Amino acid sequence: MDVWRQELWDRANQYAEKHGRRLLGQLGYGYDGSVFATDEQSAIKVLRFERLYIKERSVYERLLSRQVTDVCGFAVPQLIHADDQLWVVEIGIVSPPFVLDFAGAYLDQRPDYPDDVIEEWQDEKLEQFGEERWAVVQMIMAHFARMGIFLADVKPGNIMFAEMD
Repeated sequence: MDVWRQELWDRANQYAEKHGRRLLGQLGYGYDGSVFATDEQSAIKVLRFERLYIKERSVYERLLSRQVTDVCGFAVPQLIHADDQLWVVEIGIVSPPFVLDFAGAYLDQRPDYPDDVIEEWQDEKLEQFGEERWAVVQMIMAHFARMGIFLADVKPGNIMFAEMD
């Protein structure tokens, strides 16, 4: 196991012990961190870098303060707890359709990417989602933008459609 993945596992266990949770298994991992299911119908996301933790926590805090539970019919996990020492956010479990993973989001400031980068990104997303779903994703992104949350890490794993769609 990579050293950084072991460190995330160790912090997940520290969080679970500190907050009376039992880890049931890993739900996923990526560059940003790892996500683990708990015995409390929640997931804990252990972030690899403090700046990503702060972004993720801040987005969930904004959503919580506005009582946002879904966007355009897509469930949004609810923040249960955040641990600033362990860089962990605990969120409720959601089922598709859902929107999650806000470590790459920008708060109150649209990212300043060159036009050619934006165009290439949009072409990539159109290919990933397909025309019909990409139109829905763009509506979701616009709704988040009206709350001052600018989604950058948009991909099918983070915006999941219901299987029947």
